Amino acid sequence: MVRPAARKKLRNPKLKVTRRRANNARKTRHAAHPLLREHWDPKLTVSENYRKLGLVSRLNGVSGGTAFDVTAAASGSGEAAGPTIEPGMSEEEIKKAIPHGYGYIERDAEGNVVKVIVRDDEGISHDPLDSDYEVAPEAPKKEGARLLEQYALEYESRKETWISAGERRILQDFIDKHSDDYQAMFWDKQLNQQQLTARQIQKRIEAYLTEKAKALGPAPATR
Repeated sequence: MVRPAARKKLRNPKLKVTRRRANNARKTRHAAHPLLREHWDPKLTVSENYRKLGLVSRLNGVSGGTAFDVTAAASGSGEAAGPTIEPGMSEEEIKKAIPHGYGYIERDAEGNVVKVIVRDDEGISHDPLDSDYEVAPEAPKKEGARLLEQYALEYESRKETWISAGERRILQDFIDKHSDDYQAMFWDKQLNQQQLTARQIQKRIEAYLTEKAKALGPAPATR
């Protein structure tokens, strides 16, 4: 059986596979943002480069494959594994220290549950793939993330939302029937045939009312 390299040589006897050609074939060709290309280190992995820039490579977090330096954490020179709850902390401090999805149970000397403490924002979705998920604005901690945010603010182009005539009728029916009760709109099986969440309905009604106000102009002053 002929090897692929030998087959290529039979087609073109002048072809020579040299180190210069091999190195050119292995060169990384970046198709990402210019700011990422400038700060990209080819010796690091994708996750390490993103971490260096102050970004995350996975929205859903990591399920494994990351090591934690136990020795550094024990000596106090490294990053702690997570927030610790110490005796004497107030309830507000405990709420801030509890991670999302967890709670703190206080027990008496006999082991009976005295109090259960959870975060105040525990009912809010923290899943980036959820349609109701909203990210709180936070100042970038690293130079790469700061440059990307600055670029996004300078060259941001928002598309104007367009509402069809049919959707306008449905939204107006929502308002006529339920006023501003978005939870009742969510449970209305007749009008909410697309099974939108209460927050999605609220956003669409707010956009519809804004568009309606622009079309009709300011309301006349009443005496």
